[in-house]
Formats: sequence, structure tokens, C-alpha cells
Amino acid sequence: MNLTEPLHKISFSVTWPPSTTFGAGTVATLGTRAKARGATRALLVTDVGLVRAGMAERVAGHLRAAGVETVIFSDVKPNPTMLEVTEGVAMLRRDGFDFLVALGGGSSIDAAKVMSMQLLSGRSIEEIEVKGVDDAGGTPIGFIVVPSTSGTGSEATTGALVKDAHGKKYLVRSVRCRPAESILDPELTITVPPRMTAATGMDAFIHALGSYTNAQVNPIGDMCAIEAMRLVNENLEVAIADGGNLAARSGMMLASHLAGIAISMKGNDAIHGLSTAVESVVDCTHGESLSALMPHVLRFNLATAVPRYANIARLMGGTGVDEAGLAAQGVAAMIDLRDRAGTCRHLAEVGIRADMIERLTALAAKGRSTQINCRRPNNEEIAALYRAAL
Repeated sequence: MNLTEPLHKISFSVTWPPSTTFGAGTVATLGTRAKARGATRALLVTDVGLVRAGMAERVAGHLRAAGVETVIFSDVKPNPTMLEVTEGVAMLRRDGFDFLVALGGGSSIDAAKVMSMQLLSGRSIEEIEVKGVDDAGGTPIGFIVVPSTSGTGSEATTGALVKDAHGKKYLVRSVRCRPAESILDPELTITVPPRMTAATGMDAFIHALGSYTNAQVNPIGDMCAIEAMRLVNENLEVAIADGGNLAARSGMMLASHLAGIAISMKGNDAIHGLSTAVESVVDCTHGESLSALMPHVLRFNLATAVPRYANIARLMGGTGVDEAGLAAQGVAAMIDLRDRAGTCRHLAEVGIRADMIERLTALAAKGRSTQINCRRPNNEEIAALYRAAL
């Protein structure tokens, strides 16, 4: 790995996520782990799809078997809103819950994070966005997450995304209200359909890519990002083609987690800044909007990111000694990975129109991810990236 600056010229800090348990079948330990953290009555935050699939009841059964009374809250939508968060917080306060479990992808985990933040602080989402909650008194509710997809890595991050009633997305953070423990059981991802496997897998890859190539400095975050990209490159196509392949599913789950650690240390890039704006305007899967934007931001960044893109090319099988040539190979390899995965190629596929670009540009320009991109785009360049991605 080539660092942009020698170690004696940089400084950085590392905050690892709390306790994590990884392995096939480890979800069976959820009840005893929650009980050990003092749980007596848990609210299980999930989505209706996992209820219909029987997974929510299965996971709730592990809690109940350990003597933890459990109620399932399954109202979380693919892009969670403050309506669901408010309903969840009201239940937590009204019905005497002393523990929170999130089961699902990033949407359920993010919704549960924001519930924890509001429960601790009593603040509105606008107040939380401005000042956070880490200065609030009291003790956060006990909180364990069980991811059912391999994509967002939300179990490892301090951040959460949630929409208000007008569709505006809020990115809020809290060290105190992120999960106290995560259980990463790749067996839970075996039934994820191929297209969702592809979208969540590209989500994990692009998280790692954005973290590795942005303007922030953290060599340990870089190591996590590089390994995450390697794991996705080696396992995503197998997981799409054969969902029951536990080795590939395990590789993807670890990749997602490592990418989450990387973005918690370094943040993201303009692919994410532009994608967040898209998801404020239309409802779409995060990995799909990222996939549509990725090639255009890669090309925009290429001249600035040559050493990093060359490293990515090497881990994806590129050869040669010329850094510029390798960097171009890296861009081509990343686009080819997306195309083989079969995820979205154009923003029009998720409902974006040309008349939305002005609004999207204004939203994206304000985002921190856009601002820490290795080559910071101005408004005209952001608009051009959106037009190219249509």
C-alpha cells in the first residue's frame, strides 16, 4: 500500500467499533448476549420482508429463549423516515423496553440508531444533525445489531441516514448511540436474492473505495478499505450466482464490516455525496444509485487519485509498472465489476430526470462526502456528473 504522505508527516486517530462476533450460526447467541447486558424487555426493529420470511420470529425466539421478552417492530421502510423513528421511540418510552435489537440491512440499523439518539436526548432530528447527542446526560439504551445483508456496514459506523416528511435526508452521528455489540452471521444472508446481493455488494465495495480514495488521512482505515475491496472482488460474483455458498457469503459479510470500519475512520467521497442527494429526491436502493454514479466520479477523480487507483488495479489483478496505466486499469476493472454484478448503469433507471439536476446539485454540494472527495467538484462539475450519469 502506498500512502500519500510518509508516516512521520501525518497524524490520525482510530476508534474501533464495539464488540463484534462473527461466524456462521452465531445469531443463536443473541439471547444470552442481550441477557448479559441486562436486557429484560427488547424491541426488535426490522422490516416487513424479514417478518414474512420468518427471520424476525426466528431471531426473536433466541431472545425469548434466554428470558428476554421481545416485541417486533417491523415498520421500517427501505429508506427510513422520521415517522417510523418517532413511532419506535414512542413504543420504547410507553411500553417499558430496556433493550434495542436491530435486524436487517442499513435501513433497520439506521432507524434503530436514530431511535437510540432520540431516546437518550429528547432532541429533534434537526437538533441532532446540528449538535449530535454525545453531550446528553443519562445512559443509552442497550443495543445489539444483527445484519441480514452484506452491504452498508452500518453496524460498525457512528452514522445514520434518515428522511423527514419532505424527503430531506439527515446524516446524524453518535459514538454513544451506535450498537454496543454486533453479531455477524453470514448464514442469515443466504436467502438474499441475487439482485439485492449485487446491490448490497456494490454498496460495500463503493464504501471501501470512497474511504480509500478521499482526502482524509488514516492508514488503518486504508488497510480496512483495501481488504474490503479485495474480498468483494473475490466473492461477489460467486454470492450472486450461488447464494448458498457460505464461503462467499462469509467473505461478503466481512467485507461489508471492514468497509463500515473504514468509513467510520475516514468518511466517504463524491460518489456518496451525489448518491445521498439522489436518495433525498427518489426512493431507491443505495447500492443502485452508487453504481450509476461510480464510473463518472472515478473518471473525474482519475488524475488526482493515480496512486490509489493503481493499488486498486493491483488487488483486482492488474499488471504493469506504469502507475498512470495501472490507475486506468483500476477504473476499468471497477466499472467491469459493476457491470458483471448487473447493478444500475444510469440514474434514469431509478427515476432521476434532467429537470432534477439543479436541485440535486445544490444538495450534493453541501454534503461532507462531496467536500472531502480527493478532487473537490464545484457546482458546475457536480451538475455535469449528474448529466453524464443519466
